[in-house]
Amino acid sequence: MVKVKICGFTNPEDVKVACELGVDMVGAILVPKSSRYVTTMQARQILDAVSDGIAKVAVIMPKDSSEVEKMARELKPDYLQIHLTFPAGKLFDLKERLDTELIIVTPIPREIENRKKIIDRAIGVAEVADYVLLDTKGPSGGGTGLTHDWSLSGEIREAVKKPIFLAGGLNASNVGQAIKIVRPYGVDVATGVESSPGKKDARLMREFIGAVGEA
Repeated sequence: MVKVKICGFTNPEDVKVACELGVDMVGAILVPKSSRYVTTMQARQILDAVSDGIAKVAVIMPKDSSEVEKMARELKPDYLQIHLTFPAGKLFDLKERLDTELIIVTPIPREIENRKKIIDRAIGVAEVADYVLLDTKGPSGGGTGLTHDWSLSGEIREAVKKPIFLAGGLNASNVGQAIKIVRPYGVDVATGVESSPGKKDARLMREFIGAVGEA
């Protein structure tokens, strides 16, 4: 069964609805440029609302590896999702001290000029990541609401030895096709289940989770 991660929650009430609907993972975004940005205190409240058995994810764009350790210590998530701004290799030593798994993002541009370069970047990230997340490249890392070339994501899934999450412009009407092409471990959605940035819609979340189950 493909895992469903819903990201970009901004209030505990929406989290509780998502948990009742059967989401597998809940994410809070601590990237200031994001339209779904929450503070550390808000993120703690959001993640505290997650039901038992559902994974908690903190999304960060750290300046250095020390900030990764700080967020892990303060929020105690099950996963840290990282938009890297420094070489992935710097996480190797830190990872041994973390009590959390790492989801590391590989951004996929809408206009692809060099497929091999993107695949090689994902392979490099996978050396330290527990999971690799493929998302459409945007100014704040992700959250564009736009799809990318799923055939390239499928090639990356074949090339890396870690589980793949697929993100970028997914919604109830296209996630089934995306799953057939990429065959990911999990799918990640934000915009596709919202009535406005950061405000989740119960009907859209239900339809998305149902579409993943049917796929």
